[in-house]
Amino acid sequence: MFDFASLDLLLPTRLPATRTRCREEAARDVSPVLNPSPNERAAPKNRLRYLAALTGLAMALTSGSLFAQAPAPELQVAASSAASNVTLRISSRPGWFYTVQRSADLANWSSVTTLFANSDVLTWSNGLAPLPMAGFFRAKVNLPNRAVTANYNGWTNAVLLNNGLVEAVIVPNAGRVLQFRFFGSTNGPFWENFTMSGQTATPSSWNTEGAFGGDKAWPSPQSAWGWPPPAGFDGSPDQVAITNGVVTLTTPVDSSYQVRATRIVELPFNEPVMRITTIFHRVAATTQMNNQLGIWIITQAQDPVRCFVPVPSPSAFADGYHQLGSGLPAQFQDTNGLISFSRDPVAGHKLGFDADSLVWVGTNLSLRIDGQRVPGLPVASYPDGGCSTEVYTNPGTNAPYVELECLAPLSLLPVGAQMQFLTTYTLFHRTESDPQAEARKVLNLPE
Repeated sequence: MFDFASLDLLLPTRLPATRTRCREEAARDVSPVLNPSPNERAAPKNRLRYLAALTGLAMALTSGSLFAQAPAPELQVAASSAASNVTLRISSRPGWFYTVQRSADLANWSSVTTLFANSDVLTWSNGLAPLPMAGFFRAKVNLPNRAVTANYNGWTNAVLLNNGLVEAVIVPNAGRVLQFRFFGSTNGPFWENFTMSGQTATPSSWNTEGAFGGDKAWPSPQSAWGWPPPAGFDGSPDQVAITNGVVTLTTPVDSSYQVRATRIVELPFNEPVMRITTIFHRVAATTQMNNQLGIWIITQAQDPVRCFVPVPSPSAFADGYHQLGSGLPAQFQDTNGLISFSRDPVAGHKLGFDADSLVWVGTNLSLRIDGQRVPGLPVASYPDGGCSTEVYTNPGTNAPYVELECLAPLSLLPVGAQMQFLTTYTLFHRTESDPQAEARKVLNLPE
């Protein structure tokens, strides 16, 4: 259903911001927009002469007719005097998606962008290609992602979050995003240790090789704590909250670091993508305050066909990688700046990189993980000799996984302060028979 609000922008020289209120109701006849009244046709010529130069704008809001509708939003439009740029503001509902579309005739619409509302106001600005005579915009409102509490492999409070395309399996009792998969599938690229299904995280969970698997956050550098991971970060159940299709995991305060970790899990609309914002918040003083701290994201993935890492140019490392341990992973190659390797079943290996992206290629699926390296920072700002991404390959047959790791820069964290880091996970159906061709496609690299 659409409710159009006509905005008269046939004004001389300068266009002020125009405001209208758009009601959500059954679609109204929009012929007044296309067929002006006699009074409108009799407008002074000094206004009509701007018709060719100015773009008429109309806003519409819609939501699926089978679901509860959004509250009546207030829309604002501001355009330049030549209508070459437009700014759209909409009073929005957090957790809802708004697809902005444009049309020249109200019959043929094309999508311009999709916006996710984190607050009660959305703003979007862009330049406009010239439209014939008049142009129209509308925003299609999409309901929040669906998050349901379910029994997953013995965990009765697991949260299944989906956007109709992909699904995240979030297990607060294990303190993890345990799986990321296409909606309707029973398998995904994350490695899960099914021998620990239904168990609650404790400081001894890592006594079992690989622990639970999945995706979690640790503090870096590891040299500050050794092994096992600090229990507040990975060794205790998390609290979970669901708000407008966004899932938040919160750890207890770690006794050593006096830090609470929060992980906000979101699925963008109509994309095979998961975004996790990880926040560390120091709540009290500790001796650790004198040491630099960083956010470290570890994703345990199934035994791959190959892992790929694009080497930036120039790289902080002479060989494009930094050795963290002994030896190179199995079938190591560097092909035109794209490093690749497989898991060695005999020995464990670990390499560090200054890349932003890591790619896992499996038999039927591919996964890309992005954690942006901050441009311009000295190499020493990152842990492990300057690494912002790392890959560890676990040996043996009991826990055949690899770890794809993204690391934020190190900094001091005073009491009351926070640091945060965004990691983005993009899932693909594998389409290329050659793993390297698949990785290049996933990374948008030339063949």
